[in-house]
Amino acid sequence: MTDVLHRRLLIGGIVTALICAALITWVDVPLALYFNGYRATWWAESFNFITDFANGAIWYPVAVIGLIAAYVRHKKRAPNEAAFRKEARAWIFMITTMFTSGTFVNALKFAVGRERPRLLFRDGTTGFHPFNLNLTDCGFPSGHTQSIWTAMLCLSFIYPPARPLFIAVAIAISASRIIIGAHYAGDVMASLYIAFFAAFLWKRWFEKDGITVQLARQ
Repeated sequence: MTDVLHRRLLIGGIVTALICAALITWVDVPLALYFNGYRATWWAESFNFITDFANGAIWYPVAVIGLIAAYVRHKKRAPNEAAFRKEARAWIFMITTMFTSGTFVNALKFAVGRERPRLLFRDGTTGFHPFNLNLTDCGFPSGHTQSIWTAMLCLSFIYPPARPLFIAVAIAISASRIIIGAHYAGDVMASLYIAFFAAFLWKRWFEKDGITVQLARQ
């Protein structure tokens, strides 16, 4: 099973790399300029409203609250060590996935140094500046996309009945990064793969003893 997962992730990584290369070469700039022409419209402004819901400062506390609730429910109020360990494992899985994938994305931003679309709109430039210490100017991969997709994937594993809602939220918010001109499509695509890679690998690791991270029935 693990070998199958590794093969799928490897194939997915190769496909993602090819798609990102194609997006960077032919699609990113014209698509960014297209959406920039609609920045003053009401529907583009609506994406400005939702885009910051990708911030990890929202989703780390969700996992911490889950840990606290598990402690109160299973250890303090009605002692049940096994139930507490299962629930705590699920929330630690989410925190670990978000932290490791976020750290990797920031390392890639630093190494690649791809300019964000705002520099295209302002100066007409679309360059790469590897090892740029100013991460706010670096767009590849998208940190917001990584944050929302890892959070929503983890929550979809923890609470499968709400999976369609979680995935819809992730799609809308990651799309907002392109629509508002914060990132190129290639930046978003790369982060999407990183989120899936981290979520599935960590899920496999946390479930290696046969205890699932799922807390709600499908």
